[in-house]
Amino acid sequence: MKTLSTLTLGTLFASLAPLAHADVKPDPGDYTALPQGTDVVVLYQQNPRGDKVYSGGKKVADNLDLDMTVGVLRLIHFTEFFNTGLTWDPQIVIPFGYQKIGASDSKNSGLGDITFGGTVWTIADLANNEHLGWSAFVTAPTGSDKNQGFALSSNRWAVDFQVGYIKGLTDKITWDVIAETEFYGEQRATDAKKDPLLQLHNHLRYNFTPETYAAVSYRHNWGARETLDHETLATSRSNGTVGFTVATMLGKQVQVLGQLMHDTSVREGVKIDNSLQFRLAYFY
Repeated sequence: MKTLSTLTLGTLFASLAPLAHADVKPDPGDYTALPQGTDVVVLYQQNPRGDKVYSGGKKVADNLDLDMTVGVLRLIHFTEFFNTGLTWDPQIVIPFGYQKIGASDSKNSGLGDITFGGTVWTIADLANNEHLGWSAFVTAPTGSDKNQGFALSSNRWAVDFQVGYIKGLTDKITWDVIAETEFYGEQRATDAKKDPLLQLHNHLRYNFTPETYAAVSYRHNWGARETLDHETLATSRSNGTVGFTVATMLGKQVQVLGQLMHDTSVREGVKIDNSLQFRLAYFY
């Protein structure tokens, strides 16, 4: 059995990096443009678990014993985009959490890297269930326990661009597709460089009622090779994840969401066996 001792410290830290921005992955329905003037407060709880670590498609450890409890506060305001008539949603995303790695007997906790940005919609048609949004997010290196392998604290700037499209295929079935690319600055302590990351998110929703849906999801990402002094810390990713989501409205202002995600294939990083997410959104 391969143990954590076969990994260098740099490789371990790089393997946790894919978890650092989990809080901004788009969920089903996230690219719906709500009426201008709407405010949303969203609270997330995420619980990723994983044991196996892969590098270059090969398993390099199978006893990582990663256990995380992550909370996220997201504040969103829908308004007009600078007198253009278009809708946009400036927002801030604040992650915080606790991480334990049993194999190295390490524990980290605190604030994660804060993300801010928003989406501009060029199609915002609630009546016909069609939306097209263009997003930009900036993540600042604000996290605690920098350079100590804390997955929520990457100690580098990042800029993330997304384009999301929602289309009602029938009265009951809706398809969400989101393309994403993220660019990274140098790691501020080591000057390690990281290639851009490409991601594709697909959600197929079945709407039992206008207030309740279930969705199946598939996400895949590529790239994000990381190097230091021309030495590879992390090879390029080609990682896939499947998920199942159920969400419903409780009255007119509160939505609850539950989600289970599972990595189906991992070329680089920690394979997340199961990640539970619970989300509470308040609209006003």
